[in-house]
Amino acid sequence: MTISRRVSRYGLCATALVLATAGYASAQVEVQSLTKLDLFSAGRDAGFGQDVWKGTSADLARSVIPVLASRPLSPATTSLARRLLAQSATAPDGAGADADLAAARVKALLALGEAPLVDSILDRTPNLSQNALLSQAAAEAALDLGKDDKACAIGEALTEGRGGIYWLRLRAYCQIVAGKTDAAQLTFTLANQQAKDPALARLMTAAISGAGDPGPASLHSGLEYALSRRLKLDLAPALATASPAVADQVTDSLAAAPPPGAAGAAPPEADMIAKLKAAKGFPAFVAAAKLARPAIASLVQTKAPIADPLLEARAALAAGDVDDAQAIRTVLTQPGAPQVDPLSLAILDAALAAAVGKPDSPTLDRLIERGGVGDAKARVRGQAASAIFAALGGEMSDQARAQFAGFDFRHGDASAARLMLLETDAEAGRVGETALLALSVAEAGGAAGPAASDRARIIQALARVGRKADAQAFAVEGLLSLEAR
Repeated sequence: MTISRRVSRYGLCATALVLATAGYASAQVEVQSLTKLDLFSAGRDAGFGQDVWKGTSADLARSVIPVLASRPLSPATTSLARRLLAQSATAPDGAGADADLAAARVKALLALGEAPLVDSILDRTPNLSQNALLSQAAAEAALDLGKDDKACAIGEALTEGRGGIYWLRLRAYCQIVAGKTDAAQLTFTLANQQAKDPALARLMTAAISGAGDPGPASLHSGLEYALSRRLKLDLAPALATASPAVADQVTDSLAAAPPPGAAGAAPPEADMIAKLKAAKGFPAFVAAAKLARPAIASLVQTKAPIADPLLEARAALAAGDVDDAQAIRTVLTQPGAPQVDPLSLAILDAALAAAVGKPDSPTLDRLIERGGVGDAKARVRGQAASAIFAALGGEMSDQARAQFAGFDFRHGDASAARLMLLETDAEAGRVGETALLALSVAEAGGAAGPAASDRARIIQALARVGRKADAQAFAVEGLLSLEAR
């Protein structure tokens, strides 16, 4: 009896020990899975590597990333921001489970035109329905991609903040889709009590009533895009003011279904030149250059006469066609070539050299020389071009160094503290934080990009952490923007 009781007692103890161990192991698994939760892990390989955020201050990321969704950025800044934020990586220390920072990241990606990636990232994000900010980005991405049913399902699944104005507006649209127009009218009335949006109101009213003039399409958001699509409005005229994500989708759809008789038709050279000259600011020039790229390529391929070699070479380079830009540049060396401004030609040569990563000394010396002659405006352009091109690492002659030392560059918009930290981070090899600070410095200049002195610091810092292609892109943009004014 005693032995039997002891065995039973030992059996119970062993069972309890097994259960306790299993419970501990289960707790360990749960803790580990929570520890490994990293909202930055979803994304794509954008060339920065899994450890891009190593050593990056999470607080600095929280300061910089949200701003990227709310300010217009230059093309080079936009390109860097898209790839940096798209990178699948380990989050900055302590930020892996920060839902607010994750929401800021996807919101910025969406604002930068990455709707398909945002859609993919948020498909793999846990507890989406418990976060209104993440859910809104998911719904907008779905609307941008024409996935109206998915957007409506996201709105229905939301468990917090359902009374917010965005969700009331989305609910009204989803009720229209479901044919519940009376409910849609009531829901939209509730939304209007919080805030009014004239463009959205006219589109929503027309969609609810099924009659009346909705006016022109509006593409500022995924919801406006969905309404404009549903009303079968002409989307092309609204492209100029469309959000980047919507603009990408509309541009793709228009390219896939060009108007009858328009396929393959290149605009006359005179029209193309007129549109390039009419572009206001560098981002508009880049957009016009991309549209002109097929026509320019055709002129080069057929060896047709080039009416404005300097302008068309700049346009080809702005559109990313270095080969055609170089081919057009040779036209200016041929007998009978049009006379061009020496400074403009020097800037074009520097941009071509920057694009291929070969900042040669003769080109740099020539820029510095041009920075000391001509009227005040010409000197400012020449000196700015010298600073940008020199930042790529070209060697100056003794005479050029003496002249360069006398240049007085305009102070940029970035704070001295950010510029100092940019340089410190680059020296320390903190790639992610260097790129973040470069974006912070660049966004202060808005769509035009940073001032020449700030841009030179960005170029040097990016090159120092191995981001040579990004440094070159900022240099080419800066040089070409000195002409596209």
